[in-house]
Amino acid sequence: MKRGALIALLVIIVILLGLFIVGGFIYLQFTQEPFVPQKAYLKIDLGGTISETTHSRFPAMTGSGISIHDLWFHLERAARDERIRGVLLRIQYLDAGFAKIEEIGRLLERFAASKKPVAAFIIDGGLKEYYLASFADKVVMFKGGALSISGIGAEALFLKNTLSKLGVQADVYHIGDYKTASNTFTEERMTPAHRESTQALIDDLYQAVIEGIAVNRKLDAAKVKELLDRSPQPQEEYVKAKLVDSLGYEDDLFKLMPATYPEVKFRTYAKTRSPLPFSGSKKIAVIFASGEINMGRSGGDSLFGGDVLGADTLAEQLRQVRNNSSVKAVVLRVDSPGGSAVASDVILREAELLSQKKPLVISMSDLAASGGYWISLSAHKIFAHPETITASIGVISGKFVLKGLYDKIGISKEILSTSEFAGMYSDYRPFNEREKEKVLGDMQRIYDDFLSKVARNRKMEAKDVDRIARGRVWSGRAALTLRLIDGLGGLSDALEEARKLARIPASERFGVRVYPQKKSFFEMIFAMTDVKAQNPLDARARLQAYQHFFPAMAMPFALRCF
Repeated sequence: MKRGALIALLVIIVILLGLFIVGGFIYLQFTQEPFVPQKAYLKIDLGGTISETTHSRFPAMTGSGISIHDLWFHLERAARDERIRGVLLRIQYLDAGFAKIEEIGRLLERFAASKKPVAAFIIDGGLKEYYLASFADKVVMFKGGALSISGIGAEALFLKNTLSKLGVQADVYHIGDYKTASNTFTEERMTPAHRESTQALIDDLYQAVIEGIAVNRKLDAAKVKELLDRSPQPQEEYVKAKLVDSLGYEDDLFKLMPATYPEVKFRTYAKTRSPLPFSGSKKIAVIFASGEINMGRSGGDSLFGGDVLGADTLAEQLRQVRNNSSVKAVVLRVDSPGGSAVASDVILREAELLSQKKPLVISMSDLAASGGYWISLSAHKIFAHPETITASIGVISGKFVLKGLYDKIGISKEILSTSEFAGMYSDYRPFNEREKEKVLGDMQRIYDDFLSKVARNRKMEAKDVDRIARGRVWSGRAALTLRLIDGLGGLSDALEEARKLARIPASERFGVRVYPQKKSFFEMIFAMTDVKAQNPLDARARLQAYQHFFPAMAMPFALRCF
């Protein structure tokens, strides 16, 4: 018996030792610092979706692409790193708005200010890809590729007739003629207000891009517009017009650089730890707030398939930095189309408490619209890019009536209630007149509150805010003229403003604390086994969200660029 117990104990020890060795090996594979040559070019391969931040320290494991946070942090490092002598940028089709493109371009400019060259190679793409490449010192276009930089277009999808055929009715309302998010379900084509605001927006974005290219390539803006309007053209025409420096292949990039050095991939460089771009006892917190605004925790899929920006998560982060004595100022990076009015107000309250104690600066990315603008209102300064889509000060609410669909598939319901309005959000019938009055009254209350918050924080009259509100979206450059923001700039500009407001001398280095913090390898493993993260009620909540809209503040349309 004793001999059997001893053998069992030895087997357990051997298994544990084996697991320890294997675990240690896996850990070292993901944590050991890779080799970087003493002289090398940093190669950045950009293609596909560009998010604001990645949640894992190991993006290769999760399939995540390079994020704005990654580019900002590691380009700041590379500018100070004597081993890195320049950047080689390889560009394919990008899934990002023009404000993110501009942000990356400005980060490359900051890197180039350290007297290190940037060369770009365009494999394929359109206006976004070319605009990003134009920030480089030299641009090579793939000899066998095609470049269509003919401008910006927008498509609006309308599902009213489709829903009607399915027996579904959208009983949805909006405040503000330009608050057209619900038009997808209630209209067959664009309303005049929808058409007017969309055309004005894409015209504004196009002009900002034209002017950006003109500055980057040292050309006349009118000439750039003429060239873009004629696109697509034969590749040689782009070279002749000085939009592109040469046609060639990826290896031709090295011919444009001062010397021939080996390349180090961006993902590899991101695993190294020094030099640190920010250090010091005084810290500025940078909080990335991305996704559709809802109650609860961040993560998962929103109603429309994107990320969820959870009010509980963001409010908790704002409280943490408010109570952290080493944090002297905060930059809140917003990339959100809006969402729940209640969740937006929860976040705004925490932002207000924070701004009463220390400086708060907003940096707007592609979107800071509706609820995304609401949560930005308590800041001491608001920065946006010229191509940012913002404002959309308005409200939508309503529900989908599914009785016709139920009839088609043989489902029937009976509704019992304890009071007149208890069953008003049933999906089995439309609102009656008294219920409609309740819905519209609640929407008006939220809209008036939105106007008053904008008026108070932007030092305007409510009537003046109403004239530029009514659900209309504006570009960043228009928002500056309308006094809805304070300045044009990106993340680095917001960080510099936060330093000034915190009265940290320019000669003094400061640290940066980033939220959300990336998960380690073991945190990722534990998250996979977290039962709470797989709560089946989440699916039910999402299904209910499809069936009716409680008062919400969301973007009025989706912008698609060609």
